[in-house]
Amino acid sequence: MKDVFKGFYSVDDAVLKDLWKDEDTIFVFDTNVLLNLYGYAKQTRDDFFGILDAVNDKLWIPYHVGLEYQRRRLIVIKNEKVVFNEISNNLDKIQKVFKGDFERLALKRRFPKLFESTEKLEKEINRSISNYKKSVQYWDSEQPCVRSHDEIRDKLDYFFHEKVGEKPESQNWLDELYIEGKERFKNRIPPGFKDAGKSNGDDEAHFYNDGLSYESQYGDLIIWKQIIKKSQSDNVKNVIFITDDSKEDWWCKINSNGNKTIGPLAELQSEIYRESNIENFHMYSTSMFLEHGKANLSVDVSQSSIEDAEVQHLKPAAIEQLQKALISYQEPFSGNEQLHKALKSYRDAFSDNEQLQKALKSYRDAFSDNEQLQKALKSYQDKFSGNEQLQKALKSYQDPFSGNEKLQKILNSYQDSFSGRENLIKILNYYEDKNKSAESDDE
Repeated sequence: MKDVFKGFYSVDDAVLKDLWKDEDTIFVFDTNVLLNLYGYAKQTRDDFFGILDAVNDKLWIPYHVGLEYQRRRLIVIKNEKVVFNEISNNLDKIQKVFKGDFERLALKRRFPKLFESTEKLEKEINRSISNYKKSVQYWDSEQPCVRSHDEIRDKLDYFFHEKVGEKPESQNWLDELYIEGKERFKNRIPPGFKDAGKSNGDDEAHFYNDGLSYESQYGDLIIWKQIIKKSQSDNVKNVIFITDDSKEDWWCKINSNGNKTIGPLAELQSEIYRESNIENFHMYSTSMFLEHGKANLSVDVSQSSIEDAEVQHLKPAAIEQLQKALISYQEPFSGNEQLHKALKSYRDAFSDNEQLQKALKSYRDAFSDNEQLQKALKSYQDKFSGNEQLQKALKSYQDPFSGNEKLQKILNSYQDSFSGRENLIKILNYYEDKNKSAESDDE
């Protein structure tokens, strides 16, 4: 039965291992894999190029991949640089909290002892943020600039020299592909039907290059057709395609206790087997490519590089590391009965404040997956109901990072470099202990 329905079968692990060293294997790379290199840590890029070097004679990219890379390269570099400016701006917002919300609490007049602790806390946080910014500046300097010499492109030029597919033979070939693509998309035949009508920000619906007119929504289909054409070569028996496109018009995904990626879609495999004489077709993400390259070749690959490359496939979500950072701002106050007693006097006047209750509920909804944060936020609702100023202060800690997917990506990618975050948590915990001691002294 396997011979008849080959498209429904993945390549066996034992066979896949042999393919890495088979002289009739080619490794084909998608545009997103090349562009994602600009967002990786240097170690990840070095490990990636290390594997390319080990399979140098088996590398190939379709013409359209090279074209898309050259067209979008500077835009990606620009967007990566913007991330570092956003980090700096968000850190500035944290520092401004002490000059705004905390000053409005009038702690110096109401609670002199607490004011002294707050001043010390401000100095320590500012010092930690200053050190953190130095780390950000370092990583900023490691990233290419739109006007700087692009070492990443130099590497790609070296590895793919004379390993780029042929340009489309004519405008007529493209126009016929667009007609076919329209029918394929209507019938959800992969790849690319998820890109139907593609035109967003950096991607125009149409563009011209070297005398040919291209429609962006058919980019994946053009790449796929060029891969099939390459697969028809006599010296190609195995094709391994590396892509960071995780959409369901490339991959077979099953929701079974979470979304599971099974492998390439059966329709894709059936088509390439039908249109060529290859024996094996397989697909990797960059992360899987690094992991399997490490296992099957004599190449050192850092585990941090595999995890860094995997970040590209994460759906927008509350990153655990960022959640811990948010909680760390609340730790100085948790268990501080002296502060609770002092603020208790404000509770009664606002006990029926429905607007505040709704505001607190909105915090819970925003972080619905984080049970620990839910409990912390609920504790503020129970103990400080009605204190609008304090709620604004707490909100200001969360606003700088809310919805900032690029910041989450940077924090997750370079987590080893930002040891200052742990120091900040230790400092905040220290003040919690100091406040407890002050309470004991007052008693």
